[in-house]
Amino acid sequence: YAEGLDLVLRDQNQVAKAGAERRQKARGKNRTQSPDSSSGTASPQPLTVYTPLAESQDSYAHTFFVSAYVLAPRDSRTDHGFIELLPFFFDKLKSSLVLSLSLSVVAHCYFRAWQPAIRNIDHLIVQKKYAKALKALQLALQDPRHCASDETLMAVCLLSFYEYTVSAILSRPRAEQHVDGISALVKRRGSKTMNSELSKRLLIAARHSIVSKSIANSMPVDGTLEIWDDPEQMPNNPATLLDGICLEAANVLAAAANNKSACEMHALYDETVSAILFRAEAVEAKFAAWPTHVPIEWWPIPLPRELIPREILVAGFHGDYCDMYPDTSVCATWNNFRTVRLRILCLIADYDSTESKFKTVLRIRAIADDILVSLPFMLGSKSEAAGMYDTDFVYPSCPGQSVSMSHYQTAAAFGGLTLYVPLTAIFAFTRYLRGDQIQFATQQLRRLGVLYDVRNSHERFHRT
Repeated sequence: YAEGLDLVLRDQNQVAKAGAERRQKARGKNRTQSPDSSSGTASPQPLTVYTPLAESQDSYAHTFFVSAYVLAPRDSRTDHGFIELLPFFFDKLKSSLVLSLSLSVVAHCYFRAWQPAIRNIDHLIVQKKYAKALKALQLALQDPRHCASDETLMAVCLLSFYEYTVSAILSRPRAEQHVDGISALVKRRGSKTMNSELSKRLLIAARHSIVSKSIANSMPVDGTLEIWDDPEQMPNNPATLLDGICLEAANVLAAAANNKSACEMHALYDETVSAILFRAEAVEAKFAAWPTHVPIEWWPIPLPRELIPREILVAGFHGDYCDMYPDTSVCATWNNFRTVRLRILCLIADYDSTESKFKTVLRIRAIADDILVSLPFMLGSKSEAAGMYDTDFVYPSCPGQSVSMSHYQTAAAFGGLTLYVPLTAIFAFTRYLRGDQIQFATQQLRRLGVLYDVRNSHERFHRT
């Protein structure tokens, strides 16, 4: 992982050099086009410059990111990531250069993505900060003490988050350099040495990143490695239970992908179709049982169409109702569950030639409907890009209840992050879906591209 950072840093230096050359040419062009100052006879008038109180861009960016993403209201029982752990590191930012620089990268990335006049996460300032963070990370990895610290692991998690964001917004192939780095750091430390409460929660976040990458790429996860050995009194919640099921799902999907490749190359099968089908059905049984382990207040409440504001119906509405959730983190957890389960069910439908295939297809369509009816809760009536704290939009609400201000913030902040993967998953299995589902998903994927300024969203949609 440390050696691979040299290539990433070299790429960043080349980008910065190209940007500097472009600016130098632009300045030279402006000088040649400017009027001759000696031709005028009037003496220049003195300028009065009003200087406001100094406030650095770093302060603006950090305050925005922490308030909008880190301290956003959420159900703690959905915690299995690392963003929510950042408050425990605030007192260590001064002592850990790599952590402070990595946080600065992510903060500036999201701050500039939400600035109406800029909306550019690939800004030169962000690129420079990323290069500095990479250099600091290289130095930290050379020190055995820093290499085994929670601060360095959190820094790599933040760089992985930045990596994912840039790939998604700029329509680039998904980069996974730092996801591999997360795995490498945990393997080097050994999960059994991560005994503090903070280290355990970081371990949970690392596992979630590894499983998510494996599912996205149909790659197997070696569950026998020490990274999957639990320290004593490991925290558990419905989200971590779901990660355990997704680990098994990742290995089944990887086995199916390997057998498909072997079949195309006329090579020997590593596993028979019947064996993979048996494993997939076992994983599906665990998925079917997962909802029985979630709190009763997590269950979505259907809101009939006649209670939905007209603005939301115009922006995009599917079926006869939409689902309401306690908050956006719970909605995102449900959709994560549905997305992976959808892939397992489609695999079962592909391999099953019995009469039960029809029931599997009906289940696939029902889960796709569940994803689509969650969109109004997350997107409301938005149909164009707007500010993070803009309240000129309408969200659905249950009778007698009003939409909280926190929902305006969290739905704006996490709507695009949590809906893009479920929507694109639907397009991978259109052969089992109804025409109205495909049509609505198409419209909403384009809508996400507009709301979150996804570059080349139309081209990406056609590739999908």
